[in-house]
Amino acid sequence: MRRVYSGTAATEALDLRTTFYFNSRVSPGLCAIATDGAGAARIVAKRLSQDFESAKEASALFLKLMFEAPAVSLWRATAEALEGHQADTLASPLSDPMQAAGNFETDSRYLVIAYSVMPEALQCQIWLVFDLDYLMGCAHEAERRAAENKRPSTSRQLRDSVMSSSIRVEAVLDKISMTIGECSRLKVGDLIPLPDTDPGSVRLNAETVNGQIEIGQCEMGVWKRQRALKLKQPVLEPFTQEVAKM
Repeated sequence: MRRVYSGTAATEALDLRTTFYFNSRVSPGLCAIATDGAGAARIVAKRLSQDFESAKEASALFLKLMFEAPAVSLWRATAEALEGHQADTLASPLSDPMQAAGNFETDSRYLVIAYSVMPEALQCQIWLVFDLDYLMGCAHEAERRAAENKRPSTSRQLRDSVMSSSIRVEAVLDKISMTIGECSRLKVGDLIPLPDTDPGSVRLNAETVNGQIEIGQCEMGVWKRQRALKLKQPVLEPFTQEVAKM
């Protein structure tokens, strides 16, 4: 799974996992490595030769302590292949989020690559979190070098990885304004008037790191016995400009 997050959204997602952040001075691209509860428990079970069910009962602090060494080892192995990373540093590469690349600020962008480990029934995930600006910088530099050497660009894989990342898309029929008091009094069976709504016109919006951007106007219909949307116009320029930044 690959998905682009804003700094705020990435922090919220990583707070739900066992996470280690890496200092941007030695790790300008790979910002964090995380695992879910099942992943942390499996590491404990393996390192202490315990069964998985017993390991799941360990405290969050103990799970994090046991995950630290494997996380740093994974960082070193990955950082060796990344430009600008000091994988052989003798100092600890760990830091808090504010010292990682982009500082996990609201307007920072991150690409999360999630790897599923173990059979489906026992599955857990490992997350590698990259600063998106770092990846795009590497892609542009690879293009420049390829142009100088007149060889095919090696950046296509990075671009394809970003372009195949998931974003949330919403179909919006209409938006209205209501007071907080009106909302608090809503109950089952209430009717909410939509006086100026065109039922044949639906706006398709994409949730990007810079907020919602309209893709275009659609109409609702049926395709293969299921509800579907049909685009009525070309994709709008603001959305294409947002994609072009990647």
